[in-house]
This record gives sequence, C-alpha cells and structure tokens, in this order.
Amino acid sequence: MDLQGDDVLELNVGGCFYTTSRSTITRYPDSMLGAMFSGRLPSKVDQCNRYIIDGDGPTFRHVLNFLRRSKLILPEGFKEWDILSAEADFYQLEDLIKLVENKKKGKGLDFIQIHKFERQWHIVTSLENIFCKLPSLKRAYNYLKLGSEEEYEEPPEFEVDIGACALRNPMPMLKEITQLGFTLETTCFGSNEGWTFTRDC
Repeated sequence: MDLQGDDVLELNVGGCFYTTSRSTITRYPDSMLGAMFSGRLPSKVDQCNRYIIDGDGPTFRHVLNFLRRSKLILPEGFKEWDILSAEADFYQLEDLIKLVENKKKGKGLDFIQIHKFERQWHIVTSLENIFCKLPSLKRAYNYLKLGSEEEYEEPPEFEVDIGACALRNPMPMLKEITQLGFTLETTCFGSNEGWTFTRDC
C-alpha cells in the first residue's frame, strides 16, 4: 500500500475498526505507530484492506483521541488504568505514558507534589498551565523568560528548571495551592521533605 501523503487510513485494532489520517497516527515519529505508518516497520492488512494492529481494540479509542488532541480525554469513572498504561507502553508513546502515570497517581484527582531533591525544591503536578494558576510561579517564569534582572528590583523567589520548578522557598507556593482548592494529603520530613496536595478533577 502507498505510504506517502496524508491519506485516510482504515485500522483494525483487535477487531475494532477506526478511521484516521496518516498525519494523526504518525504525530509521534519515534513511536511504534510512527514507525509502522512511515514504512519503517512492516504492516499487514485484513481482507477489507484495513491495517491490522494487534492491540486492545476498545482502549485504542483513547490512544487515538490522544494523538488527535495531544491530551488525555477519558469518560467519567474510567477505571481501566492498567490496560491503558500497557497500551501506551506498547505503542511507545512517551507523552501518553507520563499522562497515564500522573493520572494513576492521583486516581482521578489533580495533584501537586513539592519535594526536596539534591538540595533544591521541585514541583511535579498533573495540573495544566501551572504557570498561569500559581502567580508566584508565573512571575518567576516571566522573569527568566525576559532574562533581565533590570526588570525587577530583586530576583524572584523561584527558579524554573526544565520539567520542574526549583524553589528557593516553597512556603509562598503552599498558600497559593490551598487557594486553588487543594487539600494537604501527606507531609514528609528529613531527606524526603515535601508535601502532596490533591483535589477532585
């Protein structure tokens, strides 16, 4: 079959049939699907010329929606986390794997974890657009983006790492988190000092 262009694809995933575009299915080129539909991996078709994918048919709906929208869209009361996690791993979709793991940790809850690692404070969260929701963090982000201390009378309280936020002092952040409706779930001391906050999604 022709593997060029942004043609419409018919898929047979574990006996469930889907229709999508090649640009959607190859959105993550390093994934198994990206390799399969760019011709780097062999592919087979059924008697109706649909591409055969040996995955969990019903769960592929959520995988495909992730590829379409770049976010995890699940029905209310979704419980098949282990299946979805296994499928994300099977398709080698790293971003989806991380999203599923975050949701599994929260078990249907938004979460914010602040912990100390290598003498710095870090924040890990399931919350989208975290910079817009926590004013102190947004000010720090804008400060570093501008790259000029002349815009501020003094340096901001927070420094931003790639993938995490290294806090000089986490206390102002804790107040902002509770103002967003989060509840303190756990507190740790010693080498693993930190806090975990959750709220209903």
